[in-house]
Amino acid sequence: MPAATLFRYIGARTLFAIAAMIVVSAVLVTTVDLVENLRFIDKYPGGDLWFAMKLSLLRSPSVVQTMLPFVFLFGSIWLFSELNRRAEIAVMRSAGLSVWRLLAPVAFTAVIWGFLAVAIIDPASTHFLSLYNKLKTELAGSTSSVVHIFGDGIWLRQSDARHVLLLNARSFDSRAGTLANIVVWRFDERAAFVERIDAPEAVLSGKTIELRKARVKGAGERLDHRTPIYAIPTELTPADLGEHLAPPEALSLWQLPKFMMLAKVAGLPTTRYSIRFHDLCSTPLKLVAMVLIAAMFSLRPVRSGGGAKLFLFAIVAGFLLYVLSEVSTALGESGVVPVALAAWAPAVIASLVAVTGLLHLEEG
Repeated sequence: MPAATLFRYIGARTLFAIAAMIVVSAVLVTTVDLVENLRFIDKYPGGDLWFAMKLSLLRSPSVVQTMLPFVFLFGSIWLFSELNRRAEIAVMRSAGLSVWRLLAPVAFTAVIWGFLAVAIIDPASTHFLSLYNKLKTELAGSTSSVVHIFGDGIWLRQSDARHVLLLNARSFDSRAGTLANIVVWRFDERAAFVERIDAPEAVLSGKTIELRKARVKGAGERLDHRTPIYAIPTELTPADLGEHLAPPEALSLWQLPKFMMLAKVAGLPTTRYSIRFHDLCSTPLKLVAMVLIAAMFSLRPVRSGGGAKLFLFAIVAGFLLYVLSEVSTALGESGVVPVALAAWAPAVIASLVAVTGLLHLEEG
């Protein structure tokens, strides 16, 4: 069989296996999430079945993308097992084809899928995830605090049943819990302007934001008046100000660099976002590692009763890679190891281990 024909044949089988696994994963994720959302909306009068389904559909792309390495693991196991069951691998090997020739179409597909997932699928899934979080917050109707970072500093929107506050600060000192050059606009429940407060410094203290040496100007007032301290109730604390930022999962690869630059200038932590950025960049290598792991266990001749054992070994290897990834991420977030090393190490280690196993298989 010509090399190009073989490449197209295995590549087509790979696409079918991966597409089938993605559909199965999406259905399972949506079904499980729908049950959870039905329990959630049951607490609020504004929710119904359609609303729960909308929440599930908005969240599913993000969850499926997270599961993509396991999709490739199980899809590759299925592909290689089918080729083995039909003795196609034995025929190809007897014709003198190396393991690497057999794996090339599958690895190529994994790389392309990895780039597509990062460049196209991830921006769409992050957009849907942001809509999902917004709908859940609106349904709950509780006090909400949302922090955004722009070129002119930190913007905070805080709302409750009576007021809406818009707050802008040039920077935040996490050690002292202070905000510099702060401006606050207060609106009532009908979005009518109530007052503006300017202060050179504000302190997050307990359940309040204390603006020092504040200048206050109310609606209809021509002149402002000064006060030593102006306290504004808030649910934020210095510890969780960063947590009210958009979560790393809600930002795409294209948004993360600018966001991290602005957050760093504003004095907010960026470690989780940096890990997310490197983790997305390592997606193609991670998918290739899953293909190699599946091949290491599935390309061997299947003897009587050996298929289930090899399948179990592949699942255990994938689970160990997941555990290694979680431990590595925790080490990166704590500062024990560099962020880039924490994000790339699991994929690199898994690839090296799988390549070693395949070299042993090729020589044996």
